[in-house]
Amino acid sequence: MSLPKPTSIDSIKKQIRDNDIHFVRFEQADLYGVSRSKTVPVGAFMDYIENGLNFYGGLLGLDIQSMVPTGTGYAEEVAFEDHCTVPDLSTFTVLPWVPNTANITVDPYWYDGRPAMASPRLLLKRIIDEFDAMGYICRLGYEFEFYVLDRETRKPVYDGQPIFVTLKNNFDIDYTYDLMRKMDQAGVRIITQNSEHGPGQQEINLYYQDGLAAADTAFLYKMGCKEISLQHGYIATWLTKPFIDSSASGSHFHVSLIDKKTGKNAFNAPDGECGLSDLARDFLAGMLKHARANTVFTAPTINCYKRYRVNSFAPHTATWGMENRTVGIRLKGCRGESTHFENRLACGGTNPYLLALSTLAAGLEGIRSKPALPDPVLGIAYEDDTLPRLPFTLDEAVEAFENDTDLHAVLDPEFIKLVLAVKKFEIETAKARFEDYGTPEFNNRVDPWEWDYYMELL
Repeated sequence: MSLPKPTSIDSIKKQIRDNDIHFVRFEQADLYGVSRSKTVPVGAFMDYIENGLNFYGGLLGLDIQSMVPTGTGYAEEVAFEDHCTVPDLSTFTVLPWVPNTANITVDPYWYDGRPAMASPRLLLKRIIDEFDAMGYICRLGYEFEFYVLDRETRKPVYDGQPIFVTLKNNFDIDYTYDLMRKMDQAGVRIITQNSEHGPGQQEINLYYQDGLAAADTAFLYKMGCKEISLQHGYIATWLTKPFIDSSASGSHFHVSLIDKKTGKNAFNAPDGECGLSDLARDFLAGMLKHARANTVFTAPTINCYKRYRVNSFAPHTATWGMENRTVGIRLKGCRGESTHFENRLACGGTNPYLLALSTLAAGLEGIRSKPALPDPVLGIAYEDDTLPRLPFTLDEAVEAFENDTDLHAVLDPEFIKLVLAVKKFEIETAKARFEDYGTPEFNNRVDPWEWDYYMELL
């Protein structure tokens, strides 16, 4: 497993002095991508850097409301043992939106020194290291759609479906510009911001980065956006479908592999079929082969399955095509050294670490097993009932993941066990609440319980 980048303690101490830092958050993502942290007075910072900081080890196996599922391997089986978390010095960031505060991302380890491999970040790091050993850099880019609601009324900050309308891009220019400026100060490079298709819906896209830093930046952005929004009297939510009659939120994900020796795009082959190298075709075939199983990560909540509507631009098939917005994986029109795939399957509620992990794991397995690549879809995927459908409920997704032993081979047993336990607990929680769970009627409404359970934290 790769070590953190060699950021020096002296440079961190200088940032603390120069920015008058009084507090440091030691932060990690849970399975839902929610930030779980402890705040440390700066006087205690060096002790925890040198010796690690204890966290309740079972937090990776909590549901979003911190209920404790059984059977995760991280709770009753280990007597609710703590983890000793190890800070990654390369993630130290001064937070421009919180006075006198910085944060640092930590990785969980058991007290006997073993890495806690149910950690999305640790497992993603291992997958990226496997590509590194093969001679490739993983180049990753994130897009985020989200809803902005009034903090008190929880109503959208504007009505209609004004995609790209300049007046709605800047419905509150103090807020949107403050958000983008502070993200830039924190090292989060935004490439575009615009209004989306739903009332109060916005989209912000991040510049691509290489490796783990891309996912770390995406996590920092999502949590920072929520905090800045609250400071302006708003709630930013990545709840996938907050309003049944309005557009769902997606999290599109861009991926390519770069040859370490040459710096060239390893997916690009101008003379290859569709301009793709054999490596790219195997990677793509892996994404499609495991798309059903990976739905447990790309559509990780019961609310996500209310996203799938015909002609909604939300893909519901394991398909690919060139500049086709109705398929699951889109080969983007920009070619040459910019050749890459856009994974359009992910919902707004997706954990950015798990989005990268699931995409790269499927691609890695495809490179190893070389499954047959289906033909690209040339027309409207919604109109072809013969195409391979994705799960339409979280239950189906869990079953598909549980049965995909080829995908399991590139993951980790601790991770697989915990994911299945937490997702099954979420399903049982919903079933106990709703008699019509899983029916078309259930998927044609958004219940207030979904807001209470997911909306504030996602």
